[in-house]
Amino acid sequence: MVIEYETSKYISEKKKIEIENPKNVFLEGKNPYDNLPTYFGIWLNDGRLSIVTIISYRTIRYKSYLNSNISTICDIQEYLMNSKDVRIIEKSVFKEQINHITKILKI
Repeated sequence: MVIEYETSKYISEKKKIEIENPKNVFLEGKNPYDNLPTYFGIWLNDGRLSIVTIISYRTIRYKSYLNSNISTICDIQEYLMNSKDVRIIEKSVFKEQINHITKILKI
C-alpha cells in the first residue's frame, strides 16, 4: 500500500511511503520543531489494535481499539504530516523506545 502525504502546512511537498501492512507498521522520523526523534507504531495484540506515537522523548500518545477492523490510514497520515525524514523501522527498535518510556514512568 502506498500512502501519499504532505510534509508541511507551510511548504506543500508531496511524498510517498510504501507500507505493506497498515496494521503492523513501525516508523521513525524527526520532529520538525526540535529535530528530535519521533516514533510511531501500529500492531495487533490479543485481538486489540494498538496505535502509539512517541514525540521527542517526552510526548506519548496511545490508542487502543477492541475492533481490529478499523482503518489506520488516517493515523499513519497524521504521523507522516507531522514528522520529517520518516523511514520504516523494525519492531525491535520501536520496542526499545517503549521500554525506555516505561523506565521513565516507573513508579
